[in-house]
Formats: sequence, structure tokens, C-alpha cells
Amino acid sequence: MKPETKLGKQLQTFNRFAGLFHLIQAIALFFILNSDTKIPVITRFFTDTPEGIRPVSETLFEFPIALIAPIFLLLSAIAHLLISAPFYIQRYEQNIAKGINPPRWWEYSISSSLMLVVLLMLGGLIEISAIVLIFTLNFIMNLMGLVMEKYNQLTEKVSWLPFNIGVVAGIVPWIMGGLYFWVSTNNIADAIPVYAQFGFLLTFIFFNTFAINMFLQYKKVGKWKDYPYGEKAYIVLSLVSKSVLGWVIVLGTMGV
Repeated sequence: MKPETKLGKQLQTFNRFAGLFHLIQAIALFFILNSDTKIPVITRFFTDTPEGIRPVSETLFEFPIALIAPIFLLLSAIAHLLISAPFYIQRYEQNIAKGINPPRWWEYSISSSLMLVVLLMLGGLIEISAIVLIFTLNFIMNLMGLVMEKYNQLTEKVSWLPFNIGVVAGIVPWIMGGLYFWVSTNNIADAIPVYAQFGFLLTFIFFNTFAINMFLQYKKVGKWKDYPYGEKAYIVLSLVSKSVLGWVIVLGTMGV
């Protein structure tokens, strides 16, 4: 099937370009990444010692941190190429006309959660319970974007409840990460690599631009009165944020 309108063709081209660019970067980063830089994932539990019950840590496993970069880029590539594929493009166009794009939020829920997890692990959040919490809260935050679009299909006046729930869920990992980054950089010299600090700041800014984009869409500010304009903004923001963080992580772990 082909797109029904000129806008549909534009969005199809836009998504294909983004998908291919994500894919090329994912392949390139996979072949140049440094697999020697590994971060442990630990668990903590109590044990009985001669001095009494004390908490101890145990490493569950270690993995090359840079490997996450090509993975979240690949996930975005697959999502963009699928929604611009002939079998889905008409449905995608119809959804955009209604002001909703479900695949976007499912992809963000996984890819951005991986981005946030790897970033905060570089800041010291390496306990398995913290990792699961960070991933889950960010996953929920993104799905609240989908709920926002679905729920407001049924209302005459915009309801901001899903948006506000998403903000609450999404801010908690950043507070946790911010505390770890602040404590580490103020008490342990060179505890967090400069590239990780740089990535933390940039990613925080990028993550907030997605919320701002949705806010402008539903407030119908300027060009955002037209939902497809916000859709294009999402594509650009996703491409830029994942590209920047991917290269920052891979080049940083290579010592560049």
C-alpha cells in the first residue's frame, strides 16, 4: 500500500531516513565499541558475621556498557522502518490524522529506558533493584504518553492526568541519578568519567524536550497546532538524542 496523501509520503520518507540513519550508526558503533569496559551489576543482602548481621554485596554479572548504544539505536531503526513499511504506512497515516502514534511510545518505552539505565549505571546505580526500578519507571513514563494520546481521543477538553502521572514517574530516576552523580563527584575524585557527566546533562535536556513537544502539541502553540508537526519533532528529537548519547558512550569508553 502507498500513502494516501502528500503528508503521508513526507512522513514515510522522514521515517525511512531516520530509520536508515539509526541503523547505519548502530552498525558502525557495534564494530568500533570497546567491549573491555564493563560495569558490574550487584545485589546486596544481609549475612551473619562474628560482628553481627551485616550487609554484603555480590556481583551477579558484568557486561560491556558500550554495547547498549548500538542496541537502542537498532531498536529505533526497526521501529522507524516498520511504521514506514508499505504494509503499515496507511494505518500510520490514519493514526497521525487522529493525533496518535502507538508504536512510537512502545519503542520509546524500551529504547529510552535502556539509555537511562546505562547512563545512571555510569553514575554508580549498579544494584539490580535500582536498575529494575529505573527501567520500570521510565517505561511507565513513556506509556503515559500513549495513554495521553489514547485518552484524549475520547474527550472534548484535554485531560492532563496521564501527562502529569508520566512526569511524576519520569522524574524519580533523574532525582536518584542526580544524587549519585552529585555525591560521587563531590566526594570521590574522578569517580564518574567526564563523558558520563556530559551524557547525563545532555540526556536530561533531551528527555525534557519530548515532554515540551507534547505540551506544545496539546496546547496548540504555533506550528504545534498541526499534530504532524509535533510528530516530525519527535522523530528529530529521537534521532538526535540517541545519536548523541550513543557516540558519547562508545567514544567515551574508548578513551577518545
